[in-house]
Parts: sequence; structure tokens; C-alpha cells
Amino acid sequence: MNRKLALIVGGGIILAVFAAFFVFGNDSSTELPNGRVKFKEMRVKRGMFRIAVSATGQVKPIDRVEIKSKASGTVEELPIEEGDVIKKGSLIARLDQKDEKANLEQAQANLDIAVAELKQAQHTFDRRNQLHAKGLISEEELGEIELNLAVAKGKVIQARTALERAQERLSEAVVRAPIGGVILQKYVEEGQIIASGVSNVSGGTPIADIADMRSVYIEAGVDEIDIGKIVEGQTASVIADAYPQLRFNGKIVRIAPEAVVEQNVTLFNVVVEVENTARKLKSGMNANVEITVVEEEDVLFAPAITLKVPERGRAKAKPNIRFAMVKQGGEFVRQKVEIGQSNFRETTIVSGLQEGDVLGVPLQSRLKDENDRRERRIKSSRSFGS
Repeated sequence: MNRKLALIVGGGIILAVFAAFFVFGNDSSTELPNGRVKFKEMRVKRGMFRIAVSATGQVKPIDRVEIKSKASGTVEELPIEEGDVIKKGSLIARLDQKDEKANLEQAQANLDIAVAELKQAQHTFDRRNQLHAKGLISEEELGEIELNLAVAKGKVIQARTALERAQERLSEAVVRAPIGGVILQKYVEEGQIIASGVSNVSGGTPIADIADMRSVYIEAGVDEIDIGKIVEGQTASVIADAYPQLRFNGKIVRIAPEAVVEQNVTLFNVVVEVENTARKLKSGMNANVEITVVEEEDVLFAPAITLKVPERGRAKAKPNIRFAMVKQGGEFVRQKVEIGQSNFRETTIVSGLQEGDVLGVPLQSRLKDENDRRERRIKSSRSFGS
């Protein structure tokens, strides 16, 4: 059994070696002919260093208004369609005004009657007052005339108030845009009966949604790992999925104080305001947001993969200390390096390296490590069998 096991494992090793030959070629990627480790060479460069936080989000209108009518009735005119750009005060809908016009005419007639009655009462009072001054009528009779005049004045006030209310109800049957913008949604059609948004307990029937899309919000979820790098006022770049060739500039205007957990990922909503004068960005579009956290010119940096954390067994080092293999005279020498910021691809160099230095990354074959582990298992199994 031990011999059979050894043959099986040995065959696996041979197949793995052949696979390594075809994948990596006949030039060893782990050691040079003299047994030295082979390195992949990378250079220390100087230039612009940038750290950015990326997130995905959706386009949202800044001011979205749901339009309702204060009056109830049948929609007689609806001159809007979704996507229309309208001005403030433009006609949205006109309801059936027959009842309101009749009420207005009745209120006007009542006011005319009240004014006439007041005129008559005033004339009677003036005439009786003269008679009272001559002592021809009593004080009680004059008081009754004064009361009639006061009642006539009250009727005029009531009639005028009723007329104003009738005029208001007539105007409420005509719905106009409270702001200028784009019609996002239309909820009713001509001939449909709608309920008042004021007197109806259900809140009334919505007619349309309108929003000013000259500026929009991008609401994006930023991972909690990155949220500490972001502050209000920072600039952001936005690329909509619909326009991958266009880049919109924006600014962070709000950071949510509370996180949202989506699929076990903790995110904070960040709101970016973007100018949209051409109205290319539509409500609900998906977009990618890139927030620039750091952008510095003329910075010395090296590939992050070339900088290694000190081994645990060594003396305690500062958190910003790394080690790099630097090429000197054809040999790679271990050298201590002080680093600055990192974007996971490049890391800024504070000291220890110079522009143009060649750094080495050991090319270690995971296949070789796996084969070594298999050999150790074979030796262990033989030792156990014996």
C-alpha cells in the first residue's frame, strides 16, 4: 500500500512539473542557474500621485415636486407629456369649471344685492338722522335704523368674502407649474376624475411630477473603510453608464450620518451635486463616482508590491517603515525605506530611495512550494508506514 501511494503521489508530481514547464517555459522563474533568486525589476519614479475613492450611485433630481389640484373634478385639458421642458406658471391641467363658474356668478349677484341694500340702508339712516335732529323721531327709532345699517354692512362683507372664495375655487380648477423644469412622470389623462389634494383624506390624486434638472444629485454608497477620507466640499468626477465617454464634474454636498448595510457591506450615502445644463443626466441613471482624496505633483513613489513589512522577529519598527530589495552593482540588497501614503498600487517615498532606483520583487513559484509540500507528505507517509 505504501508503495502504491508513493507511485500515485510521484506521478502527480511529474504531471505538475510538466504543467509548470508549459505554463512558465523552460526558463526557471524561481532561481537562476547559479541558485540565486530571480527578481522582477521595477523602478522608482517621480510624477503625480493620486488617491481616489470610487463608488456607484444613481442620478436624483434636486427639487422634485409632486403636483396636485386643490379642486376635485374631471380633467378637461392636460397639455403635458413626460419629458416636456416647461416654465414656471405653465398650464399643467384644467378641470371642468362649470360648477365653479356658476358659483362665481351667484356670489357676484349676492354681492350686488348686498351693496344695493347697504346703499338703501345708508340713505334711510341719513334721512332719519335729520328727522331725529329736529326732534321728529325718537331715540329708539333712530337706534333701530342704525342697527339696520350695520346689518347691511355685514352682509356686504359676507358677500364679498363669498365672491373671493368662489374666484379662488375657480382658479384652483386651473393647475399651473410651481417651478420650471422637466415633466418626469404623468399620472392622469384627459377625462379622468381626480380628487382634491387639500380636502381629500387620502391626499388627493397626483397629476404629475416635475423637477429642475439643470443641477442633479448623485447618491452613491461609499464603503466605511473609505468614508473617513471624504469631507463635504471635495470635488468628484462622475461618469454615467449611458455616457462612458463623458466626464461630469461635481462637488460633495452631503455625507449621511448613518450607515446602510447592503449584503453585509456597510455603506454611507454620499451626495454629489453635478451641473447638468445640457440635461444629459436623467433621473434614475446609474453612474460611477470618483472622489479625489489626494493629488500631488512631483512626488517620488514606488510600486507598492516592492515594499515589504518588516518581519515579526525583527526589532519593532515604525508603522511607516518598509524594506525593499534595491539593485546595486548587479546584486539586490535589502534596504530600509520610509514611506508616506499609498493607493494600493503605488506608495510615496519619504526617504531611503531615489528616482530611477531599480527594485526587485522575488519571483517565487507557487507550484514549487506545492511540490515541496507534497514531497514532505510523501516522506511523512513512508516514515509512518515503516
